[in-house]
Amino acid sequence: MTLARSRSWIVGTVAAAATAIVMFATEPMLAIGWDEGFTLGREARLRLWFQALANPQEFSSTWVAPTLELVQPDGLPAPRPEQLRSRSSLLFDPEVVSWFWPFAREEPHGHPPFYALLGLVGDLIAPGFDVLPRARIGPILLFSMTAGVIAGFMLSRFGTWSSAVATAAWVLQPNLFAHGHYAAYDGIASSLWVLAIVAFSKFAIPATPARIAHVVGWSIPLGLILGAAAGTKFTGWFLPLPFLVWTACYRSRCALKGLAIAIPIAAVVFLAMIPPWWTSPLASLFRFLNSNLNRAESIPIQVQFLGKVYQTPLESLPFYNTLVWTVLVTPVGLVGLWLTGLVRTFRRPRENAFGALVALHWAFLIVLRAMPHTPGHDGVRLFLPAFGMLALLVGIGEHTIVDWKRGWGKVVGLAVMLEAAVSVAVMMPMPLSYFSPIVGGLPGAAKLGMEPTYYWDALDSSALRWLRLNTGPEETVVFHTFPRSWLYLRETEQLPGIAPIDRGRPRWVVFQNRPGEFTASIRTLVREATPAYKVEKLGVPLVWIFPYEEVARRGIKFRD
Repeated sequence: MTLARSRSWIVGTVAAAATAIVMFATEPMLAIGWDEGFTLGREARLRLWFQALANPQEFSSTWVAPTLELVQPDGLPAPRPEQLRSRSSLLFDPEVVSWFWPFAREEPHGHPPFYALLGLVGDLIAPGFDVLPRARIGPILLFSMTAGVIAGFMLSRFGTWSSAVATAAWVLQPNLFAHGHYAAYDGIASSLWVLAIVAFSKFAIPATPARIAHVVGWSIPLGLILGAAAGTKFTGWFLPLPFLVWTACYRSRCALKGLAIAIPIAAVVFLAMIPPWWTSPLASLFRFLNSNLNRAESIPIQVQFLGKVYQTPLESLPFYNTLVWTVLVTPVGLVGLWLTGLVRTFRRPRENAFGALVALHWAFLIVLRAMPHTPGHDGVRLFLPAFGMLALLVGIGEHTIVDWKRGWGKVVGLAVMLEAAVSVAVMMPMPLSYFSPIVGGLPGAAKLGMEPTYYWDALDSSALRWLRLNTGPEETVVFHTFPRSWLYLRETEQLPGIAPIDRGRPRWVVFQNRPGEFTASIRTLVREATPAYKVEKLGVPLVWIFPYEEVARRGIKFRD
């Protein structure tokens, strides 16, 4: 190993370790997110399946199907004990496997299972932890490893300052930082997208002409990454497309050879991780594609964007929405270096093949999410991998500034990293509500008509404590929307009784400040009534708790 490679490995390892320390230190501060309850429920079923597979006879003799789960009900009956007495049934009986593996089919089980399998890594590392922090260990480690890969790779290609700033742009972009903690899909998908870029670049854009052994050596991990990405979200199925376009534009034989190896590996990896597909792969593929390509029929969601409410994906957000979102939720310094990196790349694309590859992936993600009738809810969550591309372009931008201004370029890098760190620190413990100073931060974004929150991540420990202290034993709490996360909080005694699960007189109604979902009556309520308790950040309410009588008096109804 050369000195330069050793230095890259050391820097990458230090960056990964430092990121992991920060992520694990801040993990207890982040409230459970909307999708995490679903993840915990699916991981619980996988955990049961692996236990059954280890000893079918013993497992079946004590099997009692759970009565209340975090998995969304879909009408599929739990397997009977006699169906669990052999490994062949656990592996190949469609009814059994479908119940234990609620993935990659019709909604509400449209996502493939890699994210849940990664979450089970926590069972091996910290089996004594509570379920939620344990499920977050795998995603945090992947996010931290990606930070290390960015640091080492950018150091070898662009130098020290590019490495530092690109890593900061990955770790300290507020949305990436938040989703990097969550036991959900989007932070994982973002990590895998960045890792795929690096693996591809290792053989397609080498510093020296690549030998066939080098191409094969890096195309295998690329195939594993592509398979994991496809196994996380439907978006991951599109990951090879920008590589193919870049390969055609640059006429790279190395890239073509590597993709010819990687893509079949990815297909095998994807199929291997989904036992329900093993007995009927073509029918399963059709169900999966039909579910993901017809989201408008299953999950229409109302979204407020710049003061107007859209029922997405039946209605399309403006074509420019992803560009606006990118500027709104990214610290100013990162935006400046990102644009600098884009300009450098577009001015001389032949000399900046790596920048062109990253820019192509970024543009693909931005355009894909902006296409007509594409789901557009939850801020930038559905195109979060684009911010991984932005981090790499930020590194290229910093390299450009340092080449141009030398000492002043380093000052710029320090200022950019400081702003990003302050942005995350100020918004904790709800960094998903970050908005740029360009629009006046969170208060300015709220005035512009953006949704201040969407993930129930603002229902923090103080709000939960208030509900516990102010809800009697014969009283319940009503939530405006009902993600399965509430069942986890109830099971762990962080919430008192909740309607409609528990009996009791409704005492409080809880809303999050997601105005796209509000009726006219709710808008009037939050504007005119005085809440008993609220969670605020920078003067903007994120969660309100109202007396049930006040809400009922206005005739407001709720959906499950």
